[in-house]
Amino acid sequence: MNQDHFNQWSADKAKELFSISHKLMEAAKQLSEHHAAELKANIDLAMNLAKATAKNDFEHLKAMQAQASAEALERMGSYQAKVKTILKQVNKETSDEAEKHLEKARHALNEYMDQVAQKIPVGGLELSKLVKDMSDAGSKVYKEGRKIVDHALEQAEEKAEEVMKKATASKKASPVKTAATKTAARKTSR
Repeated sequence: MNQDHFNQWSADKAKELFSISHKLMEAAKQLSEHHAAELKANIDLAMNLAKATAKNDFEHLKAMQAQASAEALERMGSYQAKVKTILKQVNKETSDEAEKHLEKARHALNEYMDQVAQKIPVGGLELSKLVKDMSDAGSKVYKEGRKIVDHALEQAEEKAEEVMKKATASKKASPVKTAATKTAARKTSR
């Protein structure tokens, strides 16, 4: 690789890295906006709970807590979907960029080894073939690694969805228990 090609490659790489860092900053911004909204919702809830507690309105307090937990569950679901989308997008883009760089490096290494093989006739061909085979194996390992990471992300997503379903099911079951408990309490007090 001559100096002009190297300078162009360095400039392209710097632009790509800047682009990736910008995408990561944008993803962090989106997530921090959600965190700020969640914090505001929690502050509002805390203030409303404090007001209801000060008035000794425990029925209203229970209703507010039930409503707040249902809303938090909905926000958690939307947050999970947003994080999943952002992570998949960032993972795909950065993996594609990394794969391009690895392919360029592998190509440059192959060219170098071909040049060396021509200059060193004894054993040069075997060495060149060995390096090419090793770089091909590295490329295959990288691609398999990406598949493994994608599979692990899918499994984590499935587990998170199971937790959300269980939490939703338990929230739906809780009001039934509360109503049954209230009915039983009224019957015993009579």
